[in-house]
Amino acid sequence: MIAKMKAGGFSCSFCGRSKGEVANIVSGTPQRAPGVPKQMIGKSAFICNECVERYRQMVTRPELSRDSAPITK
Repeated sequence: MIAKMKAGGFSCSFCGRSKGEVANIVSGTPQRAPGVPKQMIGKSAFICNECVERYRQMVTRPELSRDSAPITK
């Protein structure tokens, strides 16, 4: 499945930016874990460096709300 997505182009599963719009995109496959919906197990997900940084800021600075760091395309 990842090979098909790479051939057709892929984008961040969170913000929708394509790999040409960001510095880096990494892929992952959700595993069985608490909070992971059954329908997502084994599916491919992608996250860009900008979403990783946004998440890092939210975790290290919990006073920031989701609304204070809007996602821009």
